[in-house]
Amino acid sequence: MLCYGICFRSIKGVMTVSSGFDLCLDVMERVNLYGRDQGGGFSRLAYSDEDRGGREELIGLMKGLGFDIRIDDVGNIVGTLRGSSHTSPPVAVGSHIDTVPQGGAYDGVLGVAMAIGALKEIEERHPDHKYPLQVMVFSGEESSRFGISNVGSKAITGYLTLKDCFSYRDDDGIVLFNAMRKFGLSPEWMGRSRLLPSSIKAFFEVHIEQGPFLDRSGIDVGVVEAIAAPTRMALDIEGRADHSGACPMDMRKDALAAAAEVVLAVEAVGRDEYRHGTVATVGVCHIEPGAMNVVPGRAHLKVDLRGIRKESLERSYERIKTSIESICCSRKVDFDLKLLSKGDPVVLDGGLRRLLGKVCDDLGLKWTDMPSGAGHDAMYVASSIPTAMIFVPCVDGISHNRSEQVELERIKPGYRALVRAIESLLER
Repeated sequence: MLCYGICFRSIKGVMTVSSGFDLCLDVMERVNLYGRDQGGGFSRLAYSDEDRGGREELIGLMKGLGFDIRIDDVGNIVGTLRGSSHTSPPVAVGSHIDTVPQGGAYDGVLGVAMAIGALKEIEERHPDHKYPLQVMVFSGEESSRFGISNVGSKAITGYLTLKDCFSYRDDDGIVLFNAMRKFGLSPEWMGRSRLLPSSIKAFFEVHIEQGPFLDRSGIDVGVVEAIAAPTRMALDIEGRADHSGACPMDMRKDALAAAAEVVLAVEAVGRDEYRHGTVATVGVCHIEPGAMNVVPGRAHLKVDLRGIRKESLERSYERIKTSIESICCSRKVDFDLKLLSKGDPVVLDGGLRRLLGKVCDDLGLKWTDMPSGAGHDAMYVASSIPTAMIFVPCVDGISHNRSEQVELERIKPGYRALVRAIESLLER
């Protein structure tokens, strides 16, 4: 067995819990050699050179640990530890390693690292395991580069089409399809990797919460009940650029002033609907021409709306549309509102959630059921496969930020719950 900085420790030939967890830490350290910036953040955007470096490091490490590696047509990495049965479907665990710009060290990669550590530990303790054990590393989970999230998990579950691959491009004008082709992939054949209901026995994803509840409450394990669906919109406001000194105030068609009202209207909808689990954010605002002495003539906004209750999402979407129409009409500016994506909230598998709750009780862990406000690959896998998700705390709930941190003693319970839940499935 290869050693990557941290060796496996064993007692009478059986790997201890700490050794699998140590392997998890080592995996994160190895992947995070790629894309680190001078400020201490990580930028491994989907299908970038930094992403390629992290992926190649991970593939080499997994091969050294005995995983059979397969890479599908959109770049998902699937590593398998073969079981004693050649006909049984695998138990799979996974997440992603791509990041937002200047992101943190744990979003996504922690879930991949825990998958590798847990499955190697289970293999050591159960060398004759019936079901294959599988790590799934999804490509393009973050939407930062191309404006579309969960590329890999959407592709294998039928939520991504070939047309979509030509519809999205990055800030340099590179089309998603071309970026994947340059990466050595074959997105035109993505249908060959379609995930069937019989393909996998169960899928688990471990992730930092990306919110403050677990960290502040002292609870160490969140068993995710449902994952919020994102509704995303792009808004272009067309006013008129004028000289900032010469144009009278009552004759202006200020696109930025209209955009500012829209931002506050979106926030107001989010505040009103938050009691129903819905949040609303304007995360992008670009103006033109962007000169101090010119009244802004154009503004481009992107709106992110998320919730776990469909009726609240629908109500919020309609309220935002109505507000935009009213604001732009009163300010006499034109607008173009595009719906970029719209999904339904996803309820995760009840049987696996009950299993995780029982496992946590048996291990004496502090746990709770909770929703996920952020989207994850698990929400698309859940459309085909029984799926569960485990949240572990991150310090102050900070994520998508170079200041993202975890306390090792606070994430160990989630790791232990994952290992025991998979062992319980292997016994069935």
